[in-house]
Amino acid sequence: MIDSLLFYPPYRFGLIVQIAAILVLLSLGILGLWQAAQSPIGLEFLLYLVPVLLASIFVPLIGYRAYALWRASYFLERDGIYLRWGLREEVIPMDVVTWVRSSQELESGLPRPWFRWPGAVLGVRQLPDGTRVEYLAAQSNHLILISTAERIYAISPANPEEFMLAYYRFAELGSLTPLTPHSVYPANLLRRVWASPFARYLLLGGLLVTLLLLVLVSLYVPSIPAISLGFNPDGSPSDKAPSVYLLLLPVLNSIFYIVSALFGLYLFRAEDRQTLAYLLWGSGLFTAILFMIAVVFIIRAG
Repeated sequence: MIDSLLFYPPYRFGLIVQIAAILVLLSLGILGLWQAAQSPIGLEFLLYLVPVLLASIFVPLIGYRAYALWRASYFLERDGIYLRWGLREEVIPMDVVTWVRSSQELESGLPRPWFRWPGAVLGVRQLPDGTRVEYLAAQSNHLILISTAERIYAISPANPEEFMLAYYRFAELGSLTPLTPHSVYPANLLRRVWASPFARYLLLGGLLVTLLLLVLVSLYVPSIPAISLGFNPDGSPSDKAPSVYLLLLPVLNSIFYIVSALFGLYLFRAEDRQTLAYLLWGSGLFTAILFMIAVVFIIRAG
């Protein structure tokens, strides 16, 4: 007799959409950075930096959503239901489930999350009676609703009918070892990181040096038209280039800092990988210091 079943959301279309969005944003960011490096300081230069800023903000966000979709699963056994979506996890004992039904069976309209796209229907809404509905789904239709005393969970298994049949079969069998309710939110990970003084100092130190580097270059670039970005074999400064090229250094450093910070968060979840997370955050701080030293040398040589 099968005593557990694992279900996945339909992820193919959502992954295609999100990967395509990442590629478009990266292309626009690279193009904007290239155009900004060849533009004089002014409104045109600032406009070219807009896609770079948007890519820096949204690429990590969409990248996390794509990762969360890829790792999402709904595990069902006679003792309870396990929901997993990225860093969000929920353990629901079978004896606290009041009902499981299709979203089409809900008499009142089911409000969808405000901000959603294929592969990322996430968030919390309220029904007219005040019941909270938490979405952990890849699509807005063909949802399965799992009701508990605290809230309703809206999920999107690829085979909703099979999920319903499996739930009723396990519910009839009854629970052998009642599970303990357990909730994990992304904010829990951030609190754990912040509670570690070493992690806090590394992340804040890297952020501080990154911001100082950006401020230093922003103040210096308008004051001089050209700089030397390298040295000749005899040690003399190479031919000068437009000083706006110097902005590439803080931009590259910012990208490296964001990537190292996010990947470090991913590693920090497991205790046996926390040392790797510290090393990654330390490399982010060390790289920022190296960029700062490079900028100081360039300014002095310029």
